[in-house]
Amino acid sequence: MTLCKLGKPSVVFVLTSLTLSLTVGCARGPSQKEMGVLEENRQATEAAEQQVTQKKAEKAELERQLAKKKADKKALEEKRDGTTEALAGLSGE
Repeated sequence: MTLCKLGKPSVVFVLTSLTLSLTVGCARGPSQKEMGVLEENRQATEAAEQQVTQKKAEKAELERQLAKKKADKKALEEKRDGTTEALAGLSGE
């Protein structure tokens, strides 16, 4: 039997029944178990967000340290090159 053969009142009845069953199922609210699961998920999310913040701070610190080491290396290489040139000048005299 198709919806066309059921007639207008039957279609309205089916739709109303479906809507009521969905509404009644949702109207009771979440159970204690569901609330517990939601709270656990909220706490886990909060902990993960704190960890992300901490890791970002650690990354920023490591990047700062790396930049300093690169600057130190460049300065030492320039000093080495200057010393090498000075020694080459002394050897050539």
